[in-house]
Amino acid sequence: MSKRNLAELLAQGDQLLADWGVGPESDAAELETHLGRSTATDAAIAHRLGAMATESSVRVLQRLDRSGDKIVRKEAKRALYRLQQRGLDIPETPAPTRPPIAQPALEGYLSAIDGNGDQLVWLVKARPGGIAHLFALINDPAGLREVELNLITRKGLRHLRDELATKHDLRLVEADWAYCDFLIHRAFGWSRARTTPMTGDYPALRAQLVRTPPSEDLPPLVFSRLDIDAIRRDAELLAHSDALLEEKEFRTWFLGPEQLKPYLDELASIRESPLVLNRPQQEERFRDVVERAVGDLFGGEWRAVYPRRLYEMAYFLAVTGRAPRAQEAVAVALALAGSERGGHGIPFCEHLARASLGVHFHAAVEQEQERAQSSLVVTPQQYASEMRRR
Repeated sequence: MSKRNLAELLAQGDQLLADWGVGPESDAAELETHLGRSTATDAAIAHRLGAMATESSVRVLQRLDRSGDKIVRKEAKRALYRLQQRGLDIPETPAPTRPPIAQPALEGYLSAIDGNGDQLVWLVKARPGGIAHLFALINDPAGLREVELNLITRKGLRHLRDELATKHDLRLVEADWAYCDFLIHRAFGWSRARTTPMTGDYPALRAQLVRTPPSEDLPPLVFSRLDIDAIRRDAELLAHSDALLEEKEFRTWFLGPEQLKPYLDELASIRESPLVLNRPQQEERFRDVVERAVGDLFGGEWRAVYPRRLYEMAYFLAVTGRAPRAQEAVAVALALAGSERGGHGIPFCEHLARASLGVHFHAAVEQEQERAQSSLVVTPQQYASEMRRR
């Protein structure tokens, strides 16, 4: 910059300082409060400080000497030289500290949750010569079932994802690595509390990827993608929530015979009861059992489990372009979390429980009929049933 242009810049800076009420008599402390507002004023402040032989002036000038603007740095150096010529001790300007080299960021991947509560979680980190891939199989609520760490290539990682999708119809979507890390850590805690069998040394394997401690509690990841308050206000989402079961990721969401055994046994006892019940009476007793099952199966411990599972499914649906279904899954999770009656009044839960009971009960009836046809012995219950049928 020519002397003329510098003089014009300094004059412009002085005029701006005057407009801000900063007069020629202002000391270094007051001038410092106006740093960074413009290049012209920073240059003018440096020029003024060159005439103030104080330690405060030196400190502020050294700060300007680290400015990102070349003109300001040059004027600050001139001012510091003038102060040094007047006998002021100018300490060496500390060399700018280099920011720490950031470690390569981790990547996270999640699968959908199946009907048993199983989910795949991956953590991936670039390494010299390949990719460190931590594979974890977790279950809600049983905990961490399996964890292992392998070194593969980026191409190998893509091939593994494609193979899972094509051969096993198991898709993994990208997710915040810290949230994935939290899910694995939480599952590890559940396993220790429940003494669930676990394969792999999770703490040692995790330490090879990240040294900072995992988060102890995080909100569901889907909360960062959907307007939760709007979902709470939209009653239609819950009313149509049974449509979730049409999505292919919910095809394994079927209550198993072990979970349904008390209710299946009760339904069987009603059917085989020696008491003569007409069809409406039997149907009424069947309904009572089913209604009780809807409350029990989604209450107790499961009242917390199913909302967690549904939040994970909601994230998966949202990421894969099914925002309306994701909103329905969140609506069910919110309703369950606040319910005192289990799944009552929640179409998704009611449909799931009734369909599961119906399928298992009819399968048991068919098996019983096949055994009866192949048996020469007729039980009193079978005889009574046959008499009622006739």
